This record gives sequence, structure tokens and C-alpha cells, in this order.
Amino acid sequence: MKKKSVQILEDFELWLKTRFTNAFWFKGHRFEKAEGEGVMIDGGYFTEEEAKQVFKMLNSRNPFARLNAILLIWERNGFLLKILIALSIIVLILIYIRVRK
Repeated sequence: MKKKSVQILEDFELWLKTRFTNAFWFKGHRFEKAEGEGVMIDGGYFTEEEAKQVFKMLNSRNPFARLNAILLIWERNGFLLKILIALSIIVLILIYIRVRK
């Protein structure tokens, strides 16, 4: 299993160095090259080094590492902020209903 994950990481680093393909999907996330030295993951901008770390975290067998990668991606593309705003509105509505009774 270790050899397979090393090979996948090497393939990712090769993808970063070449201009062969612009985008690919990995475990439900879209990786695409941005202008300059960056990588867009699900619409959020990452430097190449950050993208390597996120890729390693997504490829990890540790569920906490994968969760951290997903939260990082959500934070960069703005989805996490939208979730927090929606949850805060729901909580405010529940508090208003509770106080009104």
C-alpha cells in the first residue's frame, strides 16, 4: 500500500511540473493549474507546496488528515464561510423562537 501512495504522489508532482493536462479529479476534488505557480483545488487558490500537502492529506489513510484537507479546501474556496453563516442564521432563528415563547 505504501508503494502505491508514493507512486500517486510522484504522479502528482510530475503533473505539477508538466503542462500535459490542465485538470484532474482526485477523491472528489478538482485539481487544476492556475496562472503562474499556483493550483486551484475546487476553486480555491493554493501554492504548489500547499497543493502537495493537501494532496498528501487527501491520500492519507488517517481520517483526521483527510477531514483537515477538506476543511482547508472549503475555507479557501469560501464554502466554509457560507456554511458558518447559514448555521449562525439557523441558531439565531432558534434563539428567537425560544425567547419569544
